[in-house]
Amino acid sequence: EDVNMYRSMVGSLIYLTITRPDLSYVVGLVSQFMQQPTKPHLDCIRRILRYVKATQNYGLFYRADLDIKLEGYTDVDWVGSQTDRRSTSGYMFTLGSATISWSSKKQATIALSSTEAKYRGAATTTCEEVWIRRLLADLGEYIDGAVTIWCDNMSNIQLAKNRVFHARIKHIEVHYHFVREKVIDVEVNMQYVSTNQQVVDILTKGLSIEKHAPFRDMLELINIEMIVGKNEGKDDSR
Repeated sequence: EDVNMYRSMVGSLIYLTITRPDLSYVVGLVSQFMQQPTKPHLDCIRRILRYVKATQNYGLFYRADLDIKLEGYTDVDWVGSQTDRRSTSGYMFTLGSATISWSSKKQATIALSSTEAKYRGAATTTCEEVWIRRLLADLGEYIDGAVTIWCDNMSNIQLAKNRVFHARIKHIEVHYHFVREKVIDVEVNMQYVSTNQQVVDILTKGLSIEKHAPFRDMLELINIEMIVGKNEGKDDSR
Protein backbone atom coordinates (compact mmCIF):
# COMPACT_ATOMS: atom_id res chain seq x y z
CA GLU A 1 0.00 0.00 0.00
CA ASP A 2 2.87 2.38 0.81
CA VAL A 3 4.89 2.50 -2.41
CA ASN A 4 7.23 5.15 -1.06
CA MET A 5 8.24 2.88 1.83
CA TYR A 6 9.11 0.09 -0.61
CA ARG A 7 11.19 2.45 -2.76
CA SER A 8 12.98 3.82 0.29
CA MET A 9 13.88 0.33 1.49
CA VAL A 10 15.18 -0.70 -1.93
CA GLY A 11 17.15 2.52 -2.23
CA SER A 12 18.84 1.85 1.11
CA LEU A 13 19.69 -1.70 0.07
CA ILE A 14 21.24 -0.45 -3.17
CA TYR A 15 23.80 1.47 -1.09
CA LEU A 16 24.76 -1.79 0.62
CA THR A 17 25.66 -3.41 -2.69
CA ILE A 18 28.63 -1.02 -2.93
CA THR A 19 30.43 -3.16 -0.35
CA ARG A 20 28.28 -6.31 -0.27
CA PRO A 21 28.44 -8.20 -3.59
CA ASP A 22 26.40 -11.06 -2.13
CA LEU A 23 23.35 -8.73 -2.19
CA SER A 24 23.75 -7.51 -5.77
CA TYR A 25 21.53 -10.05 -7.52
CA VAL A 26 18.56 -10.03 -5.18
CA VAL A 27 18.59 -6.24 -4.70
CA GLY A 28 18.74 -5.83 -8.48
CA LEU A 29 15.75 -8.16 -8.73
CA VAL A 30 13.50 -6.30 -6.28
CA SER A 31 14.50 -2.94 -7.78
CA GLN A 32 12.80 -3.98 -11.04
CA PHE A 33 9.39 -3.60 -9.35
CA MET A 34 9.72 -0.05 -8.05
CA GLN A 35 6.68 1.21 -10.00
CA GLN A 36 4.10 -1.34 -8.90
CA PRO A 37 5.37 -3.46 -6.02
CA THR A 38 3.09 -6.08 -4.50
CA LYS A 39 3.05 -7.85 -1.14
CA PRO A 40 5.31 -10.73 -2.29
CA HIS A 41 7.91 -8.14 -3.30
CA LEU A 42 7.70 -6.54 0.15
CA ASP A 43 8.03 -9.98 1.76
CA CYS A 44 11.20 -10.48 -0.27
CA ILE A 45 12.55 -7.15 1.00
CA ARG A 46 11.89 -8.22 4.58
CA ARG A 47 13.71 -11.47 3.99
CA ILE A 48 16.71 -9.57 2.61
CA LEU A 49 16.69 -7.34 5.70
CA ARG A 50 16.69 -10.39 7.97
CA TYR A 51 19.73 -11.70 6.10
CA VAL A 52 21.45 -8.32 6.39
CA LYS A 53 20.75 -8.23 10.13
CA ALA A 54 22.28 -11.68 10.57
CA THR A 55 25.39 -10.73 8.56
CA GLN A 56 25.77 -7.03 9.43
CA ASN A 57 29.37 -7.57 10.60
CA TYR A 58 30.43 -9.09 7.27
CA GLY A 59 32.72 -7.21 4.92
CA LEU A 60 35.36 -7.67 2.23
CA PHE A 61 38.72 -8.57 3.77
CA TYR A 62 41.92 -7.83 1.88
CA ARG A 63 44.90 -9.80 3.12
CA ALA A 64 48.31 -8.15 3.08
CA ASP A 65 50.31 -11.38 2.77
CA LEU A 66 49.16 -12.28 -0.77
CA ASP A 67 50.62 -11.23 -4.11
CA ILE A 68 48.62 -8.79 -6.21
CA LYS A 69 47.12 -10.97 -8.93
CA LEU A 70 44.16 -9.92 -11.07
CA GLU A 71 41.66 -12.65 -11.96
CA GLY A 72 38.12 -12.55 -13.29
CA TYR A 73 35.01 -14.73 -13.36
CA THR A 74 32.12 -14.49 -15.81
CA ASP A 75 28.75 -16.21 -15.94
CA VAL A 76 25.24 -15.70 -17.30
CA ASP A 77 21.87 -17.07 -16.20
CA TRP A 78 20.32 -17.71 -19.62
CA VAL A 79 16.66 -16.49 -19.94
CA GLY A 80 16.46 -16.61 -16.15
CA SER A 81 13.97 -13.75 -15.81
CA GLN A 82 10.40 -15.00 -15.40
CA THR A 83 8.91 -11.70 -16.57
CA ASP A 84 10.67 -11.02 -19.89
CA ARG A 85 13.01 -14.03 -20.39
CA ARG A 86 16.13 -11.89 -20.54
CA SER A 87 19.41 -13.23 -19.27
CA THR A 88 21.32 -11.91 -16.28
CA SER A 89 25.05 -11.29 -16.74
CA GLY A 90 27.47 -11.30 -13.85
CA TYR A 91 31.20 -10.83 -13.43
CA MET A 92 33.69 -10.25 -10.67
CA PHE A 93 37.40 -9.49 -10.43
CA THR A 94 39.70 -10.24 -7.55
CA LEU A 95 42.96 -8.47 -6.80
CA GLY A 96 44.94 -10.39 -4.23
CA SER A 97 42.56 -11.98 -1.75
CA ALA A 98 39.20 -10.28 -2.20
CA THR A 99 36.82 -8.92 -4.81
CA ILE A 100 37.41 -5.39 -6.14
CA SER A 101 34.85 -5.19 -8.94
CA TRP A 102 31.55 -6.95 -9.60
CA SER A 103 28.34 -6.58 -11.57
CA SER A 104 24.91 -8.20 -11.78
CA LYS A 105 22.82 -6.87 -14.65
CA LYS A 106 20.12 -7.90 -17.09
CA GLN A 107 21.14 -8.09 -20.72
CA ALA A 108 19.56 -5.50 -23.03
CA THR A 109 18.11 -8.04 -25.48
CA ILE A 110 16.85 -11.61 -25.39
CA ALA A 111 19.54 -14.14 -26.29
CA LEU A 112 18.56 -16.96 -28.65
CA SER A 113 21.03 -19.43 -27.16
CA SER A 114 23.01 -19.93 -23.96
CA THR A 115 26.24 -19.56 -25.94
CA GLU A 116 25.13 -16.17 -27.27
CA ALA A 117 24.11 -14.99 -23.79
CA LYS A 118 27.34 -16.14 -22.19
CA TYR A 119 29.50 -14.70 -24.94
CA ARG A 120 27.85 -11.32 -24.46
CA GLY A 121 28.63 -11.67 -20.79
CA ALA A 122 32.24 -12.54 -21.62
CA ALA A 123 32.52 -9.40 -23.76
CA THR A 124 31.23 -7.25 -20.88
CA THR A 125 33.71 -8.92 -18.53
CA THR A 126 36.55 -8.27 -20.97
CA CYS A 127 35.60 -4.58 -21.14
CA GLU A 128 35.88 -4.42 -17.36
CA GLU A 129 39.26 -6.16 -17.50
CA VAL A 130 40.56 -3.53 -19.93
CA TRP A 131 39.33 -0.74 -17.65
CA ILE A 132 40.87 -2.25 -14.50
CA ARG A 133 44.17 -2.87 -16.28
CA ARG A 134 44.35 0.78 -17.38
CA LEU A 135 43.33 2.02 -13.94
CA LEU A 136 46.08 -0.01 -12.27
CA ALA A 137 48.59 1.29 -14.83
CA ASP A 138 47.62 4.86 -13.90
CA LEU A 139 48.31 3.93 -10.28
CA GLY A 140 51.74 2.55 -11.22
CA GLU A 141 50.78 -1.15 -10.91
CA TYR A 142 51.29 -2.82 -14.28
CA ILE A 143 49.80 -6.22 -15.09
CA ASP A 144 52.20 -8.44 -17.01
CA GLY A 145 50.76 -11.04 -19.37
CA ALA A 146 47.18 -12.18 -19.77
CA VAL A 147 44.52 -11.88 -17.09
CA THR A 148 42.75 -15.20 -16.50
CA ILE A 149 38.97 -15.08 -16.82
CA TRP A 150 37.23 -18.20 -15.53
CA CYS A 151 34.12 -19.43 -17.33
CA ASP A 152 32.01 -22.58 -16.93
CA ASN A 153 31.01 -22.74 -20.61
CA MET A 154 33.37 -24.56 -22.99
CA SER A 155 31.65 -23.07 -26.06
CA ASN A 156 32.71 -19.59 -24.97
CA ILE A 157 36.29 -20.68 -24.54
CA GLN A 158 36.39 -22.44 -27.92
CA LEU A 159 34.88 -19.40 -29.66
CA ALA A 160 37.51 -17.14 -28.13
CA LYS A 161 40.37 -19.37 -29.29
CA ASN A 162 39.13 -20.84 -32.59
CA ARG A 163 38.32 -18.88 -35.76
CA VAL A 164 36.59 -21.85 -37.40
CA PHE A 165 33.33 -21.09 -35.57
CA HIS A 166 33.13 -17.58 -36.99
CA ALA A 167 30.59 -18.33 -39.72
CA ARG A 168 28.15 -19.75 -37.17
CA ILE A 169 28.08 -16.73 -34.87
CA LYS A 170 27.53 -13.74 -37.14
CA HIS A 171 24.64 -12.58 -34.92
CA ILE A 172 27.16 -11.97 -32.10
CA GLU A 173 29.99 -10.86 -34.37
CA VAL A 174 30.88 -7.64 -32.52
CA HIS A 175 31.21 -9.41 -29.17
CA TYR A 176 33.18 -12.20 -30.82
CA HIS A 177 35.74 -9.90 -32.43
CA PHE A 178 36.29 -7.87 -29.25
CA VAL A 179 36.98 -10.87 -27.01
CA ARG A 180 38.94 -12.63 -29.74
CA GLU A 181 41.16 -9.57 -30.21
CA LYS A 182 42.04 -9.49 -26.50
CA VAL A 183 42.87 -13.20 -26.53
CA ILE A 184 45.17 -12.75 -29.55
CA ASP A 185 46.85 -9.76 -27.85
CA VAL A 186 47.47 -11.97 -24.78
CA GLU A 187 45.51 -9.61 -22.54
CA VAL A 188 42.87 -12.20 -21.66
CA ASN A 189 43.13 -15.93 -21.09
CA MET A 190 39.78 -17.74 -21.01
CA GLN A 191 39.90 -20.79 -18.74
CA TYR A 192 37.31 -23.36 -17.69
CA VAL A 193 36.01 -23.62 -14.14
CA SER A 194 33.48 -26.18 -12.94
CA THR A 195 29.96 -25.03 -12.09
CA ASN A 196 30.50 -25.92 -8.44
CA GLN A 197 33.38 -23.41 -8.33
CA GLN A 198 31.69 -20.70 -10.42
CA VAL A 199 31.45 -18.01 -7.75
CA VAL A 200 29.63 -15.59 -10.09
CA ASP A 201 26.49 -17.72 -9.67
CA ILE A 202 25.91 -15.61 -6.56
CA LEU A 203 25.51 -12.59 -8.88
CA THR A 204 23.26 -14.15 -11.51
CA LYS A 205 20.68 -16.34 -9.77
CA GLY A 206 19.02 -17.19 -6.48
CA LEU A 207 20.91 -19.90 -4.59
CA SER A 208 20.19 -22.24 -1.73
CA ILE A 209 22.05 -21.59 1.53
CA GLU A 210 24.23 -24.64 0.79
CA LYS A 211 25.61 -22.86 -2.29
CA HIS A 212 25.27 -19.25 -1.18
CA ALA A 213 27.44 -19.51 1.94
CA PRO A 214 30.50 -21.13 0.24
CA PHE A 215 30.37 -18.64 -2.65
CA ARG A 216 30.14 -15.78 -0.15
CA ASP A 217 33.31 -17.10 1.48
CA MET A 218 35.01 -17.27 -1.92
CA LEU A 219 34.34 -13.55 -2.32
CA GLU A 220 36.38 -13.13 0.88
CA LEU A 221 33.27 -11.65 2.48
CA ILE A 222 33.75 -12.61 6.10
CA ASN A 223 32.84 -11.61 9.63
CA ILE A 224 35.25 -8.74 10.28
CA GLU A 225 34.67 -8.86 14.05
CA MET A 226 36.13 -12.37 14.17
CA ILE A 227 39.30 -11.16 12.43
CA VAL A 228 39.58 -8.17 14.75
CA GLY A 229 39.07 -10.41 17.76
CA LYS A 230 41.84 -12.77 16.67
CA ASN A 231 44.24 -9.89 16.13
CA GLU A 232 43.45 -8.42 19.54
CA GLY A 233 44.07 -11.82 21.10
CA LYS A 234 47.52 -11.95 19.50
CA ASP A 235 48.34 -8.49 20.79
CA ASP A 236 47.29 -9.45 24.33
CA SER A 237 49.41 -12.57 24.24
CA ARG A 238 52.48 -10.49 23.44
